[in-house]
Amino acid sequence: MTDRGEQLLRIFDSGFESEVIRVKENSENKSEGNFCIVESERLKQLKGFIYITYPSASYILKTLLLYAGIPAKGLSTNAEKFRAIVKSDLKVNLAIDNFENASRQTLVFLRELINAKKLEKVYVGVRDERKALRNAKLLDFLQEFGFESGRLKLESDSVTLFSILLVIMIGFGIIVAYRLGVEYAPVYAFFILIYFLRSSLFREIRK
Repeated sequence: MTDRGEQLLRIFDSGFESEVIRVKENSENKSEGNFCIVESERLKQLKGFIYITYPSASYILKTLLLYAGIPAKGLSTNAEKFRAIVKSDLKVNLAIDNFENASRQTLVFLRELINAKKLEKVYVGVRDERKALRNAKLLDFLQEFGFESGRLKLESDSVTLFSILLVIMIGFGIIVAYRLGVEYAPVYAFFILIYFLRSSLFREIRK
């Protein structure tokens, strides 16, 4: 543990909820790629990574500022913090848990930090896979950097059995309405069709 690492741990113990593990990277991490999805429990045990418990943009940027030794005073916005990090010589590995909760802003900053070569490795943990698979922006980010090679199968056409059953039931209901001569049945069918054209479920099925 370096002096800077010990200083960070003292800061975090005083109230900033992040755990920093700073040890030389061992051989078990070198066998994997730069961007992986791993089990949350293993994520906490990675060596040579800064462990982030929650994927908040301000949370991540504040951690990186502390690690780089950059004073946060005067940096009131995330954009200012980001620019300060990019101008520094910081190069780190991040391990981010609960990544299915990553906001669009978080994904934007992570993408730019990776492109600026400030993040050499990024490993993420996903506790709610179904929620992750429903987030199109998150899937785009993970697929862009090759995270699909990890544990989670990232396919945008993943549809639950309940969704398929729902489509079948609605279709059956429309057919029955036509057969019984229900008034305005064609109008109902039209609006249901419009709904599915706009819904994420229809886009998943179409893909």
